[in-house]
Amino acid sequence: MGMDYNELLARVRTIVNKYLEEVLNEVLDEAKNYGLEVTDLPFIAKDFTLRGGKRLRAYLVLLGYWCREWGLPVEHIKPLLASIEFLQSYLLVHDDIMDQDTVRRGGPTVHVWFRDKCSEKNLLGDCIHYGVSQAIITGDYLESLAVNMFSRLNLPSNTLYKLLETYTKGLRTVSYGQYLDVLLSMKPLEQVREEDVLLVHKLKTSSYTVELPLHLGAIASNRYSNELLDELSRYAIPAGIAFQMRDDILGLYGDPSKTGKPVGSDVREKKKTLLIVKAYELADHIDREFLNEIYDRKDPRDISEEDILRVQDIVKKTGSYDYVVEVMKRETSKALEALREAVLINRETKEALKWLLELFISREK
Repeated sequence: MGMDYNELLARVRTIVNKYLEEVLNEVLDEAKNYGLEVTDLPFIAKDFTLRGGKRLRAYLVLLGYWCREWGLPVEHIKPLLASIEFLQSYLLVHDDIMDQDTVRRGGPTVHVWFRDKCSEKNLLGDCIHYGVSQAIITGDYLESLAVNMFSRLNLPSNTLYKLLETYTKGLRTVSYGQYLDVLLSMKPLEQVREEDVLLVHKLKTSSYTVELPLHLGAIASNRYSNELLDELSRYAIPAGIAFQMRDDILGLYGDPSKTGKPVGSDVREKKKTLLIVKAYELADHIDREFLNEIYDRKDPRDISEEDILRVQDIVKKTGSYDYVVEVMKRETSKALEALREAVLINRETKEALKWLLELFISREK
């Protein structure tokens, strides 16, 4: 075909980053009207949103927009590209609180940034609680920007109605997934099954990482039908699960200099990934007891580098790692089959989605 998808992704990244910066500068100016004290809020919202991010969701919005007619003007949907990235920032800020993460995109998580600000300013009270409180507000602030973007779209009212309906349903779906994810993190390993983990991935990762952006883009094009949205979903659900399998592998074995997160961060967060659930199922008594003991520890700081190395070893020697790689391949095949069978998605978009699927399963961060 001659299409350079890396170049297209880089172009989307440039467009969306520029627009995100414009919007974030606007609200920084807005905040100044209420005094300098409140400018920390838009400042960290801007820093957190612009310090990194692959912009794959914005790219998927564009592919959804182009899936019936390739090459429609990107200018018309810049606010929609920004909206999905504001949503991503909002969810990450709250996710980092729940996971007690300290690093995101190579910098401090928002609750840690505010905790440190509290200490620098010698504020009274509990700086950890202050950091969490202000980070919750930052997440809410970013979500308000995500919704505000819809008001900047020059689209017919019935299209905007459908976009908002789809967006809010997508947000509820990811909330169900996050709820289950947090619940599973608190359950003993023997009570967590493979189907529980895959349901979380479907509700949380597939829905808002792949399906929601594609649907929003397709709806914004005014060239969509329920049948087209179904075709996109049949690709999106397995593609999202494949993406998450790779994410789980990187969460346990990834290079911190590439992922921007500490090695074995998923273990410290007590995440019941398929790697762990399957390893527990296949492990001998001694290794099961060790996994139980690790995942029962109350304080993640009590989990050492040696503990993580042993978890990595158990996952490999039980065959769980190979099993998860096979699941990733199976879901990838399902997504490719969905593209082959699709009759409404144009050829150019199919090729772009195939390329993206390859990126999902081979990425290093």
